[in-house]
Amino acid sequence: MKEKISELIEGNECTHVLYAYQDREKYLENTITYILEGIESGEHVILIENERNMNVLRKELSSRLTGDQLEKVHSVSNFDFYQSSGSYHPPAIYEQLMKTITPFIEKGIAFRSWTNVEWGALEDPCSIVDWFENETDRVVHELKLTVVCAYDSEKMPERLAESLKKNHGHLMSDYDILSSVVYSQ
Repeated sequence: MKEKISELIEGNECTHVLYAYQDREKYLENTITYILEGIESGEHVILIENERNMNVLRKELSSRLTGDQLEKVHSVSNFDFYQSSGSYHPPAIYEQLMKTITPFIEKGIAFRSWTNVEWGALEDPCSIVDWFENETDRVVHELKLTVVCAYDSEKMPERLAESLKKNHGHLMSDYDILSSVVYSQ
């Protein structure tokens, strides 16, 4: 998968990737690969992740990276990120996104982002997640960013999966990365 991630990044000045994962172990491996690839490329990595996965990732990264390299991995709790207003509220999440990335942009620091998107107890996340992902896609292209948005495919309603394919230029699975044929920028 390392080669596919490297090719994707090298071949695009910016990209918005939808990663619908099925296997948590492969998910964690792919997250590590993406982070290591970013560090090797001289970039910082913004990692928006749940605490359970974050603990596993920190342990693995600390065995593979130097202290200076670890400082380039910026961890954010996805619960805090998505629930900053007390609920999954897209404008507040968008504001949180901009607050997170603005210091890197203002200082000219190259970075990539990996986000594990979770919406808690929200029953029908489709319109809310779709609005946020459309805004994210606009920012990705406007600011020339590289962003992976990961979703647990078992928790993703079919309608949401189809909608997300339209606002992500690339689709990633546990084993592959493809261009979206229904993407509409």
